[in-house]
Amino acid sequence: METPQTSIISPDRSLDFGVSNSEGICAPSSELRTPNSDLSSDFDAEPRTLNAERFSPIQVLSPDLILVDWGPMTLTLSVWADDQPRPVLAVQSAIKALSVLCELAEYQNLLKIPANKLKRDALLPPLIKRAFSACRKVSSELTGMAAVAGLVADEIVASALALGADRVIVNNGGDIALGLKGKQKIRLGLKDPFEDRVSHVLEISPDQGIGGVATSGWGGRSFSPGIADAVSVWAADGVTADAAATWIAGQMTLDSPKVVRRPAKELDPETDIPHLLITRGVAPLTHEEKETVLAAGAAAAKELITKEVIRGAYIAVQGSYCWTAFQEPFPKSLGD
Repeated sequence: METPQTSIISPDRSLDFGVSNSEGICAPSSELRTPNSDLSSDFDAEPRTLNAERFSPIQVLSPDLILVDWGPMTLTLSVWADDQPRPVLAVQSAIKALSVLCELAEYQNLLKIPANKLKRDALLPPLIKRAFSACRKVSSELTGMAAVAGLVADEIVASALALGADRVIVNNGGDIALGLKGKQKIRLGLKDPFEDRVSHVLEISPDQGIGGVATSGWGGRSFSPGIADAVSVWAADGVTADAAATWIAGQMTLDSPKVVRRPAKELDPETDIPHLLITRGVAPLTHEEKETVLAAGAAAAKELITKEVIRGAYIAVQGSYCWTAFQEPFPKSLGD
């Protein structure tokens, strides 16, 4: 997402440090939008290797906030252990993000294929299999690109937990992966981008089994045929939440002259969804039109909840919203 629509409610920090990685890393040559997901980039056939003295994509903004800004990937991560921020663990986990992005780049053409066009017994690396597996659980019409932002976030969380962390938050452009152990809890704000405010809060604890909260919509860098301003989904992991948010947002369409759509390939010749008509503008809707679109999104979300693919979803359209969940956590309204 261009603007994260699922936000972490925590104090703002501004302390700035520089961090260098002693290892060489493959580096992106240029950015190329493939917006069925939040990861889109074009890499050299043989990625260049840059010495960290000349190229430092990892920055410590504060002891509890690390920034990774590299090619198409801009994410933050916060890592704690024993109630203390652990910036060293965070930086080590951030390096994992760079290696994951390199692996995804090698398979970017394959990831543009819809899951129903790929043989289930195809020999693929575990990372790529996870992306397609998540898409199949949601809809086999999705391409692997629909899940990569959540996938990257999940891999970082797993790395941090393996290093000894007990509370991890990775925000990959609005797609958030969580790692919680013991009695650790996290409060996440669900934002209505139309009104530019957090309207609800999710309070998440380890026993609820929530590992990802992802957001999709027609704005930002994402391409969507729907008109939802935001669809935030919570699930067992980030990769599933990412794919589900993309799918639900795409089901929230409205056949109306108020909606402006263009073929995706006109905006990005290299997109994974070239022939899909994507939303580029939405005029003010009537109350009835909003309710129709919200109902479509709620129905798509409930279907995935019933199948135990996701745990819940929050949906916003031009200042109107609804949510659906059959068990905790339930969104709590912050009021006006």
